[in-house]
Amino acid sequence: MCHGDYIRFLVATEADPALRVALRRASRGLLTLGDLVDFAAGHGFRFTEADIPLAVAQPVACGTD
Repeated sequence: MCHGDYIRFLVATEADPALRVALRRASRGLLTLGDLVDFAAGHGFRFTEADIPLAVAQPVACGTD
């Protein structure tokens, strides 16, 4: 796959209110990138963990300046 498939998922999440609500409801159970991939697959999107830019997935430490 490619990063484009992941980006299409992000755009669809913003554009589709039902998908946005489903993602919000599932968010507590999405603990890994694999969980997000599985959620997306359940909604017709196909990408892998490798397609998600890891810099986006990393938490940003606050107050470490």
